Amino acid sequence: MSDCIFCKIISWEIPSTKIREDDTFFAILDVFPNTKWMTLVMPKTHYDSDLFEINDNEFYAQYLSAVQKVVNILKKWLKVNRIAMVTEGTWVNHLHAKLYPLHGIWPEWAAHETKKEIYFNQYEWYVSTQIWAKATPDQLQKIADEILNII
Repeated sequence: MSDCIFCKIISWEIPSTKIREDDTFFAILDVFPNTKWMTLVMPKTHYDSDLFEINDNEFYAQYLSAVQKVVNILKKWLKVNRIAMVTEGTWVNHLHAKLYPLHGIWPEWAAHETKKEIYFNQYEWYVSTQIWAKATPDQLQKIADEILNII
């Protein structure tokens, strides 16, 4: 796609810092990281950024395999224990996974949470995994009923 910045990066029209490349996928360090060494993994072929509109199970498997290879590289290189992956499909309309090294997470699993309370009634152009107030079973059932009525 001629106006896609990621297509231009993949074709080397725009410089980038490559982490990994194979015949199908390309991984680079993000030039606008919000976490140290944030990385992007994208297919070389242009796909719309909405991952859930792709109806190809073989592609999904290949994509996750490519992401996992980059995760393994980042874990070894950065000596981090976990990497978070987000594919919200905003900013650039070219499918890409955002990989966030979770610096400071120790080898033994433990729950982590911030002290900052945050809740969104609508998408605020970034993702948070911070939990909010616990929903009651009645609240959850009401939502489930609404969803089931739509289907």
